[in-house]
Amino acid sequence: MDNKLEWNLKEIYKDDEYFERDVNRLKEKTKEITALKGKLSEGSDRVLDCFKKLAEALELEEKLYAYAMLKYNKDMANSESIKLYKHIEKVVTDFSEKISFISPELSKIDDKTLNSFLEGNEKLRKEFKKSIEDIIKDKKHILSEELEEVLAKYSEVFGASENAYDIFTDTELDFPDIETDKGEKLKVTHGTFSRYLMDKDKNVRKQAFSSMYSLYKRHQNTITELYLAKVKERTISAKLRKYQSSLDAATNNDDSNVKVYETLLKEVNKNLDLNREYMKLKKALLKEKEFHIYDVYVNTLNVEEKDIPYEEGKEIVLKALKPMGESYINMLKIAFENNWLDVYETKNKRSGAYSMGIHTVHPYVLLNYHNSSRDVSTIAHELGHSMHSYYASKNQNIINANYTIMVAEVASTVNEILLANYLINEEKDAKKKAALINEQLDTIRATLYRQTMFAEFEKEVHSLVEKGESLTAENLDNIYYELVKKYFGEAVIADEDIKYEWARIPHFYTCFYVYKYATGIISAIVIANNILSGKEGYVEKYINMLSKGGSIGSLDLLKLVDVDLEQEETYENAFEYFRKNLEELKRLTENLEK
Repeated sequence: MDNKLEWNLKEIYKDDEYFERDVNRLKEKTKEITALKGKLSEGSDRVLDCFKKLAEALELEEKLYAYAMLKYNKDMANSESIKLYKHIEKVVTDFSEKISFISPELSKIDDKTLNSFLEGNEKLRKEFKKSIEDIIKDKKHILSEELEEVLAKYSEVFGASENAYDIFTDTELDFPDIETDKGEKLKVTHGTFSRYLMDKDKNVRKQAFSSMYSLYKRHQNTITELYLAKVKERTISAKLRKYQSSLDAATNNDDSNVKVYETLLKEVNKNLDLNREYMKLKKALLKEKEFHIYDVYVNTLNVEEKDIPYEEGKEIVLKALKPMGESYINMLKIAFENNWLDVYETKNKRSGAYSMGIHTVHPYVLLNYHNSSRDVSTIAHELGHSMHSYYASKNQNIINANYTIMVAEVASTVNEILLANYLINEEKDAKKKAALINEQLDTIRATLYRQTMFAEFEKEVHSLVEKGESLTAENLDNIYYELVKKYFGEAVIADEDIKYEWARIPHFYTCFYVYKYATGIISAIVIANNILSGKEGYVEKYINMLSKGGSIGSLDLLKLVDVDLEQEETYENAFEYFRKNLEELKRLTENLEK
């Protein structure tokens, strides 16, 4: 393999000897930090010293962990890499335990004193203001030391329902095989299910649907108890910590708020007609009398998949992201030419794709490129994460560079939208252009409408539990079924088995997580449209937002680029983009019929 297409891990550590040297340095830094335990109330200089030492230690920890993980992911069967990775996991766990006193100790200092520390110490205010403000904000939700210790001891018990669900659904559900018209037996698993729902053979789609939900129907009482145990744990915990509700607790932890969640639900519900209209169009394009819920994922436009070699894919991404400006493009070129990406699948390499930022080095991107259009989109997506990490690391200390999950998928999705827009505009063949628009609409529908439907289900279930309602499997089935019918409309036959779909969504065990997918794509659509419109100074505003990392609140970060998730205008702009694409798809497909 061309060495430009593989990681150069020597940029992190020349060899394992340098690695071990930093392990010892981290241990020394940890001792310096723990020596400050019990002294943070002595003054702002003590607090500043602690945070500076913490930042230095975190830089070491991040480098060490990244080196070990990347080396391991490159060859997951290599015994030395496995040993190194296990070694650093222990080092990181030990480090985390020893520095865990910092936030609790600072939270014991009264607000007036903490604010005086910020006001009277310019360096502390300039470098670590957000960290102190977050501690002040969260203080009212921190319990007594004794209660916190009790809850910590119960943390493993609290996670039991999720662990039991994962084990049960991943290892103990053996779905019935299905059969093609040619008599070929097909194995149904969690991994193959989505592929079968996109199969051109309606019989395969129908059988896969029945196979999957037959077991969730059979075991719904067990899964209901597991899920409600998680909901009750979250609602009780929120009440103990003096939150208004479990939703209030979750959104507060996201650096968001309840208004954002409720605005999302309200605005999506106002625009359900667009999703229903899209379903009508898909039904018409599929040319079948009945359009079932298991038909919605099938590609209604048959276009042969083009083989796209990596070098061609790389050039497509650079052209598509040209609206981001010269400095952004130049950094992408540096990434391509300087071993930021490990491109091709090799023996024992980790599957999938990710971007890992290293504050003192640069981001590293894992790919498994197979010459497909989806792989080209993955390049754009992962480099969106990388550029976010690059700009944040360049402009912030390691503590402030870390951004929250509320904004984590925005930069990556902006890049995907810019790529999709470029491909649509460049395509001259009407059918291929229609297929690209169809793919873009499917992505938005699955992320925006589907995840919001999940979010609405969660909100209703948690609200009923908090009101003291006793819920059964039948209650949950009916709540979910009504939402499916509302979101998809009359064009889609909501087969009764879809009411059990809630039971196979593992994200529900990380309560109120899925709404961030929806707000993320809303934000990305607005940002991408502003970039494409050539709005004066907007690209600079966007890069400035990326450069802020997590130094200010997530909602305030998004406001820097004219995205206010509490205001309906933001959502209206995003839905207008969906509407325009839907109208263009209608126009193209009508002409294809003539």
